[in-house]
Amino acid sequence: MSDSPDSPTPEQVWKAAFDALQSGDETKAQDSFLHWALLIDENAQAAWLKEIPAELHNTIGSILRTANTISANPNDSAHAWERLGNAWSIADRPDWAHDCFTRATRAAPKSAVAHYHLGVSFFGMGSIDEAEACFILTTKLDPAHADSRYNLGLCHQTNGNSESAKQEYLKALEIEPGHRFAGNNLASMHMGELNLDQARDCLDSVIESHPENPPARRNRAQVLLLQGEFKQGWADFEYRFQTDTREQHHAKTLWRSEPIHDKHLLVHFEQGLGDTIMFSRFLPRIREHCGRLTFACQKPLLSLIKHSFPQIDVVAGDESVADFDVHLPLLSLGDRLGLHTESEFQSEPYLFTDKNAALPNNGKPKVGVAWAGNPNHKSDGSRSIPWEQFKAVVELDGIDFYNLQVGPRASDCGGGLIPLHNRITDFSDTAAIVNELDLVITVDTAVANLAAALSKPTWILIAALPDWRWRMERDETVWYPSATLFRASKQTGWDATLAEVKKRIPRQLEFS
Repeated sequence: MSDSPDSPTPEQVWKAAFDALQSGDETKAQDSFLHWALLIDENAQAAWLKEIPAELHNTIGSILRTANTISANPNDSAHAWERLGNAWSIADRPDWAHDCFTRATRAAPKSAVAHYHLGVSFFGMGSIDEAEACFILTTKLDPAHADSRYNLGLCHQTNGNSESAKQEYLKALEIEPGHRFAGNNLASMHMGELNLDQARDCLDSVIESHPENPPARRNRAQVLLLQGEFKQGWADFEYRFQTDTREQHHAKTLWRSEPIHDKHLLVHFEQGLGDTIMFSRFLPRIREHCGRLTFACQKPLLSLIKHSFPQIDVVAGDESVADFDVHLPLLSLGDRLGLHTESEFQSEPYLFTDKNAALPNNGKPKVGVAWAGNPNHKSDGSRSIPWEQFKAVVELDGIDFYNLQVGPRASDCGGGLIPLHNRITDFSDTAAIVNELDLVITVDTAVANLAAALSKPTWILIAALPDWRWRMERDETVWYPSATLFRASKQTGWDATLAEVKKRIPRQLEFS
């Protein structure tokens, strides 16, 4: 008998078993037949046997006897249901898995493992409170179960109970030093609170126990690069391809610093437009290491990059480059070039355009603004600023404020700015416009990198926990000498920052 709408019927499980048998998946078939057998009582068994094909009688009879033996022992029954639940989880049947885990807890109510699996299932279903109850019970049944402590902390964190989450993560780490999930999550919480040293300690501990753990190495890269420790930071940053960055070419052709003076190197973009603008400064340096260099960039940057680096073959990223010998993702240049000190990042203005925007000259200072980045960026919530909040910056008389925003957010300002969207088709157009401005004020997005790479006075509004390139507690950056950084407050957000920006605009423009 099924216990809930999500509980599979014997008929459904039998069909799954028979389908697996027909497809040659013997392991899934055996598990499914056992699941079916555990769902039916002895009276039902006799009825089923009458309908089963003769060639399966011996096999099914053996499975039924095994099921009866298992059912007679609560611990064996719980273990069987747990194993079946895990099998259905792997088979992407979370509803059937959940039913199995529920039956495991009924068979062995004092089994910490059974309640743990049920908690994980509840969490996967989005039932956080039910999951939390399971993990609380698990920690009582087995106080030394580190994974239960971690998952209980995860429930607290999901529900916004940060301090309770930290305590559970710490308990998990006491039980299992270097617990990779607890350590990573606790480090992320420390980073969110700008406690970088504590975050690094957590990640060091995880990596000591799990040297090849990609999330820990990727997260430690963020900390190290923020702290200016570039040698190890670049090395850890290479683990991004095992976490959240897609590799575009096969690892067998990855350039690993071997001599390539007679080779064709393909350097290709990998992340956002701003990253491409920032790291394109290193293309002339890497050109000295190879026989031939091709750079594949995003199409909106193609014209600008081609004009700025005429000595390099530049193609759009969607074009096929088949004759290269080795390849390298753009942001790996820091590691391959051995750029271990900030002084090595410095560059003269390196982007140029031959276009002329011909903005009207009415004698007023010209300021370009952008208040939002890519809405799909994982940190968009902290990087972008709602127009209703940002607009205070442009409420000054005697200045022409130009709208450098593109995409769906460009219309957020209504008619409050001079529109440019009809004049922008790619970054060469934007560069031409920026060249004629007196100041650019922008959040941390491609416009910030573009304006600063053109050596235009650029005020960049960055989150309290910034991307690694902006370091901490500075108002200048070695990447762009013409840029000034304005940081949001961890406590008060953007309001005070925007007020300071507005206050300083007349002084910057020598205007009052």
